[in-house]
Amino acid sequence: MWKSVGVLAAIVSLLMGCAPAESDERPESDQIAFVSDRDGNSDIFLFDLGRDSVVNLTAHPAMDYGFSWSPDGEALAFASDRDGNQEIYLLDIASGVVSRLTEHEARDGSPSWSPDGQQIAFVSRRHSDSGEIYVMNVDGGEVRRITDNDRYEEVPSWSPDGASLAFGALASAADAVDPTLQIFRVQLATRVESQLTFLAGHNSAPRWAPDGSAIFFYGQVGEAFEGADIMVMAPDGTALRNLTNDGEPDWQPDPSPDGSRIVFARGPGEPLDLWVMRTDGTERRALFTNPGRDEQPKWRPRP
Repeated sequence: MWKSVGVLAAIVSLLMGCAPAESDERPESDQIAFVSDRDGNSDIFLFDLGRDSVVNLTAHPAMDYGFSWSPDGEALAFASDRDGNQEIYLLDIASGVVSRLTEHEARDGSPSWSPDGQQIAFVSRRHSDSGEIYVMNVDGGEVRRITDNDRYEEVPSWSPDGASLAFGALASAADAVDPTLQIFRVQLATRVESQLTFLAGHNSAPRWAPDGSAIFFYGQVGEAFEGADIMVMAPDGTALRNLTNDGEPDWQPDPSPDGSRIVFARGPGEPLDLWVMRTDGTERRALFTNPGRDEQPKWRPRP
């Protein structure tokens, strides 16, 4: 069902050869994909921590963003408007071939690959102007609607057991005039939803710990997105902790495959830089700095 729309430049040797010369294995946990405008528009890049090198994976004049790794780390699902409408595509890392997965007049985005590699959750406006969460097979077939709330929803994230999705959605608080983004969770078998956070400001970009024991996300602590911190909580919304809490705006956390580190975006928006820290919030350091926006970082999974 995939429709081949192009082949990228020959980047296979650089992407696949990051391990030491005496080993054929590549340390996936030491590669991070991210979205950046450093080449003039939004593309998806790969940063190799061991080589301190950055490669443009998509290199297309359209806007490429909102991506998810396949569980084996061999492909990316991502959103792009390269065909005139925002759709979801698949990039095979080894061959560079890009295939189109969705073809709908509505906007499809925020893909999230299931742990078993068989499904992709995404957000679409095909039945609501506000956007709802859907799931499709990895070949783009059998699209199923998961939520039906007529509210804005974004960035779904699969639980490691594949049974539920965490996501950000607008919710009205009793003491708030305007709705805020909060973290929700939906059970896929029953489609029963639960609201996990009831915090001031906007809270979104949930990402599960690899063992399913926690959910990381950003929580707004300033006005008008002037500040946010990296938060962590139990899967039921309890045991909430602020991991950064240092006055710097922190966004979009992603835990490493071994659960020892978190990569995240730091900055007020212009610029945004990539940072890494341990999952307890200690040992924070910048990976690199760039005048533009480097954001949406995600560790490459282990094979």
